[in-house]
Amino acid sequence: MAAQAYPAALDLIERLEDMTSADEVWSSLLVFAGRVGLRFGTLSEVPGPNESFDDVKVCLTWPEEWSNRYRQLNYINNDPAVLHSAHSLDPYTWSEALESANYSKFQTKIVREGTEFGLTEGFVIPIINFTEGPSGIALAGSHVELSVRDRAEMQLAAIYAHAKIRALRPRQRKPKHKASLSPRERECMHWVAAGKSDWEIAEILTLSHKTVHNTVERA
Repeated sequence: MAAQAYPAALDLIERLEDMTSADEVWSSLLVFAGRVGLRFGTLSEVPGPNESFDDVKVCLTWPEEWSNRYRQLNYINNDPAVLHSAHSLDPYTWSEALESANYSKFQTKIVREGTEFGLTEGFVIPIINFTEGPSGIALAGSHVELSVRDRAEMQLAAIYAHAKIRALRPRQRKPKHKASLSPRERECMHWVAAGKSDWEIAEILTLSHKTVHNTVERA
């Protein structure tokens, strides 16, 4: 039954099985997605605090100018295409994400800017990985129209390609080496662990709210 429902996706998966290069797997997924107008894409982990796009990017095929702008302005921390994965475990298009009232004008503008580079619509497949954390594959292009079957095939192919790429290219996030906490940082973090807010800690330690907030962020 499954072979009849998703023959194209299963054919791709069969080819991916014998590949030994993450780049080859990624290129094959993009060729497969290109059949429905999705010629560009990125595979990345969901960024943590203070992480940049380059910290979480695994594979990237974007127009160079858009890639440079996205990096320089650190758009990943405000991109609805990324942020929406916190609200949906199911795949979604960029248009569907923007229908939500969760995003500011600035955040919405990030998605709109992509149209300058031929990225008029995208399709995001959130992926839950219990060993490496949440990640996703975002595929994009112009003149994109996805049927129910197209979406199902893309999800199936993306999940398998992600697993294959991560097996061939293990997690490369840089470890964060931090200096020992200062006495003030230790004091603030003690109260954070006790469930106190920045305002409450400021009152307890007779410090300004701004000082406490910056100290906690730095710790």
